[in-house]
Amino acid sequence: MHSYYSSAEPSGENAVVDAQVAELRRAGHTVELFARRTDEENSRPFYKLRGAFRAANMTGPTPAGLTDFRPDVVHVHNLFPNWGSQWLKAWHPKLVATLHNHRTVCSAATLWRDGHDCHECLNHGSHRALRHRCYRDSILATAPLAVATRNSASHSPVLNHARTIVVLNSAARDFYQALLPSRSVQLIPNFVESSAPASTRRGRAWLYVGRLTPEKGIRWLLQNWPRDISLHVLGSGPMAGEVARRAEQFPDRIKYVGLVSREAARQQIESARGLIIPSLWSEGIPTVALEALSSGTPILVSNRCSSAAELTRDGAGQTFEIDESGDDLVRAMAEVDARPALYQKAARARYIANFSTIAWLNRIEKVYAEIAAG
Repeated sequence: MHSYYSSAEPSGENAVVDAQVAELRRAGHTVELFARRTDEENSRPFYKLRGAFRAANMTGPTPAGLTDFRPDVVHVHNLFPNWGSQWLKAWHPKLVATLHNHRTVCSAATLWRDGHDCHECLNHGSHRALRHRCYRDSILATAPLAVATRNSASHSPVLNHARTIVVLNSAARDFYQALLPSRSVQLIPNFVESSAPASTRRGRAWLYVGRLTPEKGIRWLLQNWPRDISLHVLGSGPMAGEVARRAEQFPDRIKYVGLVSREAARQQIESARGLIIPSLWSEGIPTVALEALSSGTPILVSNRCSSAAELTRDGAGQTFEIDESGDDLVRAMAEVDARPALYQKAARARYIANFSTIAWLNRIEKVYAEIAAG
């Protein structure tokens, strides 16, 4: 089950769902994808109003044909904003839910606001989200999400009815296990399809690939980027204009490539000195990081990213501190530049052991078997 985000804003979640469906089918499972796509839905009458009711868990479409399919397991990824959630209760014994973000407990889905972690709604009530206009800087747009996350998300159909909750990093596992002590919370990182390990001969540029939004840390990265090193920026988003202006101001060190296809992005990753993930929020596990590890590209991950330690373990990259000067980022880049072949080999090994298709399949099949056994 998945509600696909708009193609105008490429989503790692969309790619993850497609890849998981394909891998399960290759492994011999019968898989039916129940999907609703924002690209198609947003042309329907009163789409925003309907989306508000769905976001508030008040009404919305149910998956026609699910009963006829008679699945052993129902695996929900994202219902927002195109699916309803009332139908989940009936499928509780067979329900698995992957939490790609914090949408079930936070109107912004990030547990982050104004440059810092934020648990105000959990601790003091979701009316705080209205005060801060946490979704799209709009009280009206935030209101249905505040309703859905009220009373510390105790009314969330996904959290209440999923037999097993899948999370992507150890920090999320600890958070949701504390919130839901009687529920099974399983750590199963996403995977990406394997790339052929790239040549040890790399280009001069470091790379940023992702949405251009404040919580992704792109502004911090540009403000603290060293004068004598080249950075290429791939992606789109609300801050695209700001990134383009910065690139025009410093063309000798910053190049704004813009939005490219997934294949083109992967080619850039394979030829980069390394990939930089300067996240300011505790995001799950960036798909682009797995793409880099798959191709043997070292990664530098900010210490605010929940999966930083897991992604860079065993020499696959470096974790750096988000500080006022950017000095620790420079240190991390120098560490990788001093032993590039060693880091490239370790990155590929880290991918095979933890983020490959077989690693994911072994873990998820165990969960599915337990659900199917009743």
